[in-house]
Amino acid sequence: MSKKFIVFDIDGTLLTTEMKFLDSTKEALISLKEKGHEIGIATGRDYTSAIAIVDELEIDTYVLCNGSIGYVRHELAHEENFTKQSIMQLIKIATENNDQIVFQTASGLKRHFELPGDSLTNAYDSLGLTIPEFDDLYWEKNSIIQAMLFCKPEDLPKYEINEFRYVSWHKFGSDVIPKEGSKAKTILKIAEENGFKQEDIIFFGDGMNDIELMEHSGVGVAMGNAETEVKEKANLVTDSCDEHGIYNALKKMLLI
Repeated sequence: MSKKFIVFDIDGTLLTTEMKFLDSTKEALISLKEKGHEIGIATGRDYTSAIAIVDELEIDTYVLCNGSIGYVRHELAHEENFTKQSIMQLIKIATENNDQIVFQTASGLKRHFELPGDSLTNAYDSLGLTIPEFDDLYWEKNSIIQAMLFCKPEDLPKYEINEFRYVSWHKFGSDVIPKEGSKAKTILKIAEENGFKQEDIIFFGDGMNDIELMEHSGVGVAMGNAETEVKEKANLVTDSCDEHGIYNALKKMLLI
């Protein structure tokens, strides 16, 4: 079998609903490496919240912040920054609507408003993450590659900013990414630069921000716990992240 580039989302895919790794998942990744396949990660997480997972799984190719930044062999290979003008537009609308924003750089993140609010707090609690520290000048002092907007879904149309598009990942949380940026765009770029064709990519995911890469991979695998729309776009639907979904799918595809 030809060498494949097998890419995984983190939350709800590599990690169980209790934010743990199944032994079967670790076993599967070891087997893939032994067979000579390349492994990658594509996540909405930033470097700070993803690096411990990357290190534990010994993966050296990873796309973070929904494609705004990508590393190959732990070296920065792709980065896309927001303009200050578009950030000011985002802050203005959020201020008018009493919504919350978290700004992200390649290496960290800060919340923009002093009061985190219920939407931000609930979203972070659901992932078991600590609420980012407050710094209202973070966006001025750093290159911003992604933001997280916390607002009511019905209020999202108010945020019409030319440079951005919004990808929902929580009832009240959306990732703000460059209009032309995505997990798919960056993974496809990295794949091509490393000798892989589009049909060589196998992608595992579960969320709405996984659909584009699901559609642009040779094989898109939706976890059993995935959103219905994600499953509809997949070539294969496996078991949930709690029920050995990764191991079972790779076994079914005769990759391990």
